[in-house]
Amino acid sequence: MNSLLRFLEKYYFLLLFLILEGFSIWLLVDHNYYQKASFGKLSRGVISVIDNQIRSISNYFHFKQTNIEFMVENVALRNEMEKLKNRLEANKSNLTDSIGSVKYTYSTAKVVNNTINKQNNFITLNVGSNEGIQSEMGVITKDGIVGVVASVTKNFSTVISLLNTNLKVSAKHSRSGTFGSLYWDGVNYRETILSEIPQHVNLTQGDTIVTSGYSTIFPPNIPLGIIEEFELKDGSFYIVKVKLLSDFKRINNVYVIKSHQAAEKNLIEKQNE
Repeated sequence: MNSLLRFLEKYYFLLLFLILEGFSIWLLVDHNYYQKASFGKLSRGVISVIDNQIRSISNYFHFKQTNIEFMVENVALRNEMEKLKNRLEANKSNLTDSIGSVKYTYSTAKVVNNTINKQNNFITLNVGSNEGIQSEMGVITKDGIVGVVASVTKNFSTVISLLNTNLKVSAKHSRSGTFGSLYWDGVNYRETILSEIPQHVNLTQGDTIVTSGYSTIFPPNIPLGIIEEFELKDGSFYIVKVKLLSDFKRINNVYVIKSHQAAEKNLIEKQNE
């Protein structure tokens, strides 16, 4: 109370001036049409500006609340995606033949190390013998072949990458069914070479190259890449440049393939050697 009295005492003349000035303006506007119209226009403009500012502030907080809701929803969706990933990693998918016997079993793995800038590149997976991984198992992604398992410990395995000049894969021209040998020449990590395709085969740029299925490591018809260009070598066979569908710089999750007929097939083939 004392503070209010001291304030009034200090600013008494200023407050009185403002009150009288306001009263004078009211008398002038109220009794003069021109000033009344001008003041009304001015007041409407001021009110409009204030209203726009209030609306902007309200919209800001509304958008902020909306963004928070979107963030919460995204977090929930990400959590659901992680749950689905964990469920998928715990499952296995089976490929069956026409009479229903299981030929191949797929299990998931995660890449924990990968190189692409050497002549002989390798990939490390976070699965090993504890998960049933063995050497000479095929490794693929949803886009194509990754490589072949080379060595295994209890918890890890190394894979000979398709980007390894020592690895060759049996592949075929999808449209004609003609097979050849696919290998990496150590130049471009997005391109491989398909050799041994006879000159009578009708090749076209953009044709698909897939696995032949002649090896027990990979099932047939897994897409590998598309033809970029081709040329005759020694006048009898094509050398075909194939652009890989898999981007080895972005490989994270892969599938390891177990062939349930590999041992039997390898045994009978060795008897004929």
